[in-house]
Amino acid sequence: MLRNKITSLISLMAMLVISSQAMATMSLDRMIVYFKPDQLPRQDIIVTNPDKENLYLQTEVYKVVNPGTENEERVRVTDPTEIKLLATPGKAVISPNGRKTVRLVSLETPKEKELVYRVTFRPVVGELEAKQTAIKLLVAYQALVFVRPENPKYKVSAKVAGGKMTFTNSGNINVVLRNGKYCTSKKPESCTDLSDGNRIYAGEHWEMPLPEAAKTGKGFIQYGLFDGEFEETEQFSL
Repeated sequence: MLRNKITSLISLMAMLVISSQAMATMSLDRMIVYFKPDQLPRQDIIVTNPDKENLYLQTEVYKVVNPGTENEERVRVTDPTEIKLLATPGKAVISPNGRKTVRLVSLETPKEKELVYRVTFRPVVGELEAKQTAIKLLVAYQALVFVRPENPKYKVSAKVAGGKMTFTNSGNINVVLRNGKYCTSKKPESCTDLSDGNRIYAGEHWEMPLPEAAKTGKGFIQYGLFDGEFEETEQFSL
């Protein structure tokens, strides 16, 4: 039986090697979308098909529950009465070297904190134009969508314990910590870059192991706080 399995595996590998491959490719003009309370509740994403074949596209909207936590869930809402984010068209055919605009429409402004969605752009199987055995590889993309509440604002604080710095975002929108540095003084030459950075969703926290030198309690951690449009630098004492 083992010999049969090995023979079958070798045969499969040989078939893959001699087969031609066709990849259903596409590109999106942006991967992150923000709905702001002072702007129109619609945003467009342009999907481009650089392939030589038609691209058969399907879009799916998922609401993200408990984003950024171990209990994060992505729930596809299919009940029309519960859908608060629309993606139209739901299905489309994009011609070779063509483009298609997919419009996202938000049907609500949250009251407490921003809503988070994932919109999947999924190619579906079309006909393979090949005279020999062929494999079509389908690569889907997901756009991250934020629907912001009135008076959107992040608020980040930090505390040190057990060789770690814990950042907490008590605001109502997410914020990205990036361009991190550990500095022993206010002089720029005293700073070393940090590789760690993270998106902190509203009401969530993130733990970062401190650099060994920072465990002495000397200096501060510095991050750029990016809200999707602007970045401000903030220093967190050790």
